[in-house]
Amino acid sequence: MSVISGIKQFLPGSSRSLHAVHRDVSAMYDESHLQLAEIRRELGLLLGKADEANQAIYHTYGMLSSELDAHDAHMKMFAWENYRKDNESIDDAKKRFYRSLPKATGGMRLLQLGCAKLMGEFDALCRENGLRYWATYGTLLGAIRHGGFIPWDDDTDLGMMRSDIDRLIEIVSDDGRYRITVVYDHYVTCKQIRFLYADDDIPCFLDLFVYDWATSSNRQKAEELRRLRADLAEETKRDDSLAFWGLTPYCPEGADGADRIRAHFDECYQKSRDCGVVCDEEDAGGIVWAVDNLTCSRTPWYAFSIEDTFPLKRAMFEGIEINVPANADAYLRSCYGDYLELPKDMNAHFQHVSHEELESEAKAEAFKKLLEG
Repeated sequence: MSVISGIKQFLPGSSRSLHAVHRDVSAMYDESHLQLAEIRRELGLLLGKADEANQAIYHTYGMLSSELDAHDAHMKMFAWENYRKDNESIDDAKKRFYRSLPKATGGMRLLQLGCAKLMGEFDALCRENGLRYWATYGTLLGAIRHGGFIPWDDDTDLGMMRSDIDRLIEIVSDDGRYRITVVYDHYVTCKQIRFLYADDDIPCFLDLFVYDWATSSNRQKAEELRRLRADLAEETKRDDSLAFWGLTPYCPEGADGADRIRAHFDECYQKSRDCGVVCDEEDAGGIVWAVDNLTCSRTPWYAFSIEDTFPLKRAMFEGIEINVPANADAYLRSCYGDYLELPKDMNAHFQHVSHEELESEAKAEAFKKLLEG
């Protein structure tokens, strides 16, 4: 007896034939299957058309973008060519343009002039004590391109070798005119080192970035330091004893818990030596951006040959002479690419200090006392 026949014997006589029920269900299934297949086919056609449309859009966008880039390049070339004087190179014409831009005004300009004065004193202090430093980042860009501060820039960036920063901290500890602050920044897992006046009312400061001697200036090898810094950030997050750091993200040296943060940085520095990237000066083939500094995703990891850095040269900056790398062009192109092209951050530059506070009467009086003193 079949299974169907076995089931039928238990059904009442008036019940529909199980065969009929089975036939109806099968028909419904077949119809649903056909409908689903049709829906899938139509969906596939729609997706195919959407993909074709996307490809067409991307292709059109690529063509337009390429044409716009070419048109932009042609217009820039035409503009610079017409701006250029007889017997003047395009690069010299661009520098002349940048140096003709209006200076900052108000409290912003007072801050720049105050920082320039501090830089002049810093330069003298370093020269008196045989300490090496050089302008980097926007300060180097300002020196080479503008002859001073970029009009919309509000901070000052200097590079120093680790040993020179250590000596500078010792020297300043016995000098009542200045102070150096070391702050551990939780947001970007870095060590902020700043040179300031001893007077807290004067907001001028110089950012000091640490460089180490490296076995070579090979960028691939220097990428090991980026990985070490990534590990440093993860290790400090996993350390339960540093939970306070997230609540007080700017932890100054000497504060409770700062020694535990410093231990992580010291360990990371030791790893940079153990892995063969960082070395002593006598064994060096280059210099490298130290693990103490922040990681900037917009630019490559900084490693430079000794010849591109030393011997340091002098350049004018707001009427004073400061140190710049031997090959400033190599530094600038590493950071900015074509640094003579029109910048994109003229109206969106990150503010390092409160510009509203700079306009206060108290700050104006402090700047006046500084600049006239």
